[in-house]
Amino acid sequence: MTKSYEFTLLKECPHCGDPLSVGFARCRNPGCAKLRPEFESHAAVVADRLGPCVWSGANTDVKLPTGDYLWAPYFLDAVRAEWLDESYSFTKKFHSERNNRKH
Repeated sequence: MTKSYEFTLLKECPHCGDPLSVGFARCRNPGCAKLRPEFESHAAVVADRLGPCVWSGANTDVKLPTGDYLWAPYFLDAVRAEWLDESYSFTKKFHSERNNRKH
Protein backbone atom coordinates (compact mmCIF):
# COMPACT_ATOMS: atom_id res chain seq x y z
CA MET A 1 0.00 0.00 0.00
CA THR A 2 1.22 3.47 -0.84
CA LYS A 3 2.12 5.67 2.11
CA SER A 4 -0.22 8.55 2.82
CA TYR A 5 0.94 12.00 1.83
CA GLU A 6 0.70 12.78 5.55
CA PHE A 7 4.09 11.08 5.89
CA THR A 8 5.72 12.16 2.62
CA LEU A 9 4.95 15.89 2.25
CA LEU A 10 7.84 18.32 2.39
CA LYS A 11 8.64 19.44 5.93
CA GLU A 12 10.24 22.76 5.01
CA CYS A 13 9.08 25.52 2.67
CA PRO A 14 11.39 25.60 -0.37
CA HIS A 15 10.73 29.35 -0.72
CA CYS A 16 11.37 30.72 2.78
CA GLY A 17 12.76 27.78 4.76
CA ASP A 18 10.08 27.86 7.47
CA PRO A 19 8.59 24.59 8.69
CA LEU A 20 5.47 23.58 6.75
CA SER A 21 2.34 22.55 8.60
CA VAL A 22 1.26 19.17 7.24
CA GLY A 23 -2.45 20.01 7.01
CA PHE A 24 -2.08 23.09 4.83
CA ALA A 25 -1.42 23.62 1.12
CA ARG A 26 0.17 27.02 1.70
CA CYS A 27 3.18 28.08 3.78
CA ARG A 28 1.87 29.54 7.04
CA ASN A 29 4.58 32.26 7.12
CA PRO A 30 2.59 35.46 6.29
CA GLY A 31 5.62 36.90 4.50
CA CYS A 32 5.74 33.88 2.19
CA ALA A 33 2.34 32.15 1.91
CA LYS A 34 3.47 30.27 -1.23
CA LEU A 35 1.94 26.97 -2.27
CA ARG A 36 3.65 23.72 -1.40
CA PRO A 37 5.11 22.19 -4.57
CA GLU A 38 2.62 19.32 -4.25
CA PHE A 39 -0.24 21.81 -4.67
CA GLU A 40 1.03 23.86 -7.61
CA SER A 41 -1.19 21.88 -10.00
CA HIS A 42 -4.14 22.08 -7.58
CA ALA A 43 -4.11 25.82 -6.83
CA ALA A 44 -7.83 26.02 -7.63
CA VAL A 45 -8.68 24.30 -4.33
CA VAL A 46 -6.44 26.39 -2.08
CA ALA A 47 -8.61 28.84 -0.15
CA ASP A 48 -7.76 32.09 1.60
CA ARG A 49 -9.98 31.15 4.54
CA LEU A 50 -9.51 28.16 6.78
CA GLY A 51 -12.15 25.56 7.49
CA PRO A 52 -12.52 22.19 9.22
CA CYS A 53 -11.71 19.04 7.27
CA VAL A 54 -14.88 17.01 6.72
CA TRP A 55 -13.01 13.80 7.57
CA SER A 56 -10.93 14.84 10.58
CA GLY A 57 -12.16 18.23 11.79
CA ALA A 58 -8.62 19.65 11.60
CA ASN A 59 -8.22 23.16 10.14
CA THR A 60 -7.01 23.37 6.58
CA ASP A 61 -6.90 25.70 3.58
CA VAL A 62 -7.92 23.10 0.99
CA LYS A 63 -11.53 23.67 -0.08
CA LEU A 64 -13.39 21.68 -2.71
CA PRO A 65 -15.88 23.40 -5.03
CA THR A 66 -18.66 21.79 -2.96
CA GLY A 67 -17.53 23.86 0.02
CA ASP A 68 -16.09 20.83 1.81
CA TYR A 69 -12.62 21.22 3.27
CA LEU A 70 -10.06 18.40 3.19
CA TRP A 71 -6.83 18.28 5.16
CA ALA A 72 -4.00 18.74 2.63
CA PRO A 73 -2.60 15.18 2.71
CA TYR A 74 -6.11 13.69 2.63
CA PHE A 75 -6.85 15.74 -0.48
CA LEU A 76 -3.69 14.47 -2.21
CA ASP A 77 -4.46 10.90 -1.13
CA ALA A 78 -7.99 11.28 -2.59
CA VAL A 79 -6.58 12.56 -5.91
CA ARG A 80 -4.13 9.66 -6.09
CA ALA A 81 -6.88 7.14 -5.24
CA GLU A 82 -9.04 8.63 -8.03
CA TRP A 83 -11.68 9.65 -5.47
CA LEU A 84 -11.76 13.15 -6.99
CA ASP A 85 -12.23 13.92 -10.67
CA GLU A 86 -10.69 16.77 -12.67
CA SER A 87 -13.34 19.16 -11.34
CA TYR A 88 -12.54 18.05 -7.76
CA SER A 89 -15.89 16.31 -7.30
CA PHE A 90 -16.06 12.96 -5.53
CA THR A 91 -16.16 10.09 -8.03
CA LYS A 92 -18.30 6.96 -8.17
CA LYS A 93 -15.18 5.07 -7.09
CA PHE A 94 -15.05 7.11 -3.87
CA HIS A 95 -18.73 6.54 -3.10
CA SER A 96 -18.45 2.83 -3.89
CA GLU A 97 -15.35 2.32 -1.73
CA ARG A 98 -16.79 4.41 1.10
CA ASN A 99 -20.05 2.42 1.08
CA ASN A 100 -18.14 -0.89 1.08
CA ARG A 101 -15.90 0.10 3.99
CA LYS A 102 -15.99 -2.00 7.16
CA HIS A 103 -16.48 -0.03 10.39
